[in-house]
Amino acid sequence: MHESPQKQNVTNTYTLSGTLCTPKNSAKNASYAQYLIHGVGFDSSYWDFAASEEYSYVRAAADAGYTTFRYDRLGTGLSEKPSDAYNVVQSPTDLAIAIKFAEMLRDGEIGGQKFDKIVGVGHSYGSVQVQAITAHAPAALDAALLQGFSNNGRVTGQGPFLAGGAYSVATEVFPDRFSTDELTNAYLVTAVPQANQFDFFYFPYFSPAAFNLTRATEQPATQGVLFTQTAIMGTATEFTGPVHVVTGAQDVPFCFRDCYAVPPDAKYPSIPAYAQELYPKTSNFSVYIPTNTGHAVNQHYSAPDVYQEMLAFIDSALM
Repeated sequence: MHESPQKQNVTNTYTLSGTLCTPKNSAKNASYAQYLIHGVGFDSSYWDFAASEEYSYVRAAADAGYTTFRYDRLGTGLSEKPSDAYNVVQSPTDLAIAIKFAEMLRDGEIGGQKFDKIVGVGHSYGSVQVQAITAHAPAALDAALLQGFSNNGRVTGQGPFLAGGAYSVATEVFPDRFSTDELTNAYLVTAVPQANQFDFFYFPYFSPAAFNLTRATEQPATQGVLFTQTAIMGTATEFTGPVHVVTGAQDVPFCFRDCYAVPPDAKYPSIPAYAQELYPKTSNFSVYIPTNTGHAVNQHYSAPDVYQEMLAFIDSALM
């Protein structure tokens, strides 16, 4: 197959599903919001994981007084699934959508509330998009929290490692969940449960219920996304807000199972710390590496403690 380096414009209108969640009691500040973007293999329920209440980041954020907005990326969940999953549903399209949603939050076009301060919070490919927003539209966000992320190309010369997922056609792996009327063959999922576990989990630090629900609700990723996911990243030369990276110590896609595996003479103490090179003007850069945690941070036993650490950063970023 020949791949053309030429660019093409994508112009269309898509139906996307999102959820704005405001605290039941009262927000710390009604004009502050966390903007949540999920990664490959999930939809926005990654942030409101239903295995049990303590796995829900949305609930933890609401309890701490923060409004959140999350949405199903194009091709996942309740959002539209275009038939061209190679040329259309790829990272530049996703980035354009992500920037537009951030602008809508600023302008009060979601929930009728203008948000003066917005923290972009991503997971995995969602973090890649948040990072890309800070590089391409730096005024869209006031702070960035990149979960399940590293700039590992600075250390290894490679992008995220996802080959262990043995990605296969979604309609063949889950014929009871996805039909050929809905998805073309370029929509992919991990081939078997063991492949999903290899990429996303660190045994035995997760419950069977959490893993089984993750597998039962796994969302397809397009060939376009898988082939282009880091192409949108860049040095955020104009972004001055605080940046926090939260990556599990045993993350496979971004750390190859050991986030401290850097050379003896390395410039930084961990692989995630190299992301600092993407932010030459940040007001504050920090890294947190939770132990006994794989790539799907929110699905591990450590999640409740990780959430409190994340929310501490949110507090400081929005002071």
